Amino acid sequence: MKQRKRYSDVSHYDPKIHTKTKGGLGFGMKKNFKESEGETSGLHLCKVFGWDIPEHLKPLARKLKIIQ
Repeated sequence: MKQRKRYSDVSHYDPKIHTKTKGGLGFGMKKNFKESEGETSGLHLCKVFGWDIPEHLKPLARKLKIIQ
């Protein structure tokens, strides 16, 4: 019989920023959570996939040291 992975082994759940759902296998963001600057801008995806950074995000990318 195959050994099943435990949910906690494959989850990205972080108790500092997430709340668990009633069913126990899902989670969502906590209310009033403030993300850090640039966290939701997608700049990390530009770096990972080699995409061009849009002009309006270049100042933020320089600030976060993603580009020179």
